[in-house]
Amino acid sequence: MKADIKHYFETVDHEILLRTIKWKIKDEDVIWLITAILGNHRTLAPGRGMPLGNLTSQFFANVYLNELDYFVKHKLKARHYIRCVDDFVLLHEDRKVLEKWKNETDEFLEKNLKIELHPEKSRTIPLRKGITLLGFRVFYHYKLLKKSNTRRIWKRLERLKQKYDEGEIERKKIVESLEGWLAYAEFANSYNFRRKVVARFNEFFGTQSVEE
Repeated sequence: MKADIKHYFETVDHEILLRTIKWKIKDEDVIWLITAILGNHRTLAPGRGMPLGNLTSQFFANVYLNELDYFVKHKLKARHYIRCVDDFVLLHEDRKVLEKWKNETDEFLEKNLKIELHPEKSRTIPLRKGITLLGFRVFYHYKLLKKSNTRRIWKRLERLKQKYDEGEIERKKIVESLEGWLAYAEFANSYNFRRKVVARFNEFFGTQSVEE
């Protein structure tokens, strides 16, 4: 079962989040600061939501779903569970069990955390068809980059080439950017594709420094 929380960052409940944090943090000044950070984000629903991109938001987003982790492991007793922020995967050999877990998980989230599963992005699928997770298409024996990621790197190189030609960015910065992407792409079975990306980079910016 591949699941996703509907509008997660927009619907996190501040009161529930603060209650969860207070289980571990007793310092009133820290709690005041966290409350101020949360309150600084303006949304259509007061008392809910966090700004995307903030380092605190990424941390709080994981803390908020700590109760989900306990529910899945100790109530559902799922042996195979993976979660990264609001994306998570449950594995089981019986589809009926997964469908049951999906319903129970959605009920738990609505009742305890005031959030819900995304109806279109949460479904049970055979592992042979692969799942999309963290920018990869994950299959039983191998991983591929999402097609949107492969298209994005070509556009990114084109933009960097334009900035480089106009003197807005140095080659060193472009190298650092590409090396970061290559380190990410190495997690997929992408050797031939990475070679093509490096070849395009060398075509645009010369061959010094970047090798695959």
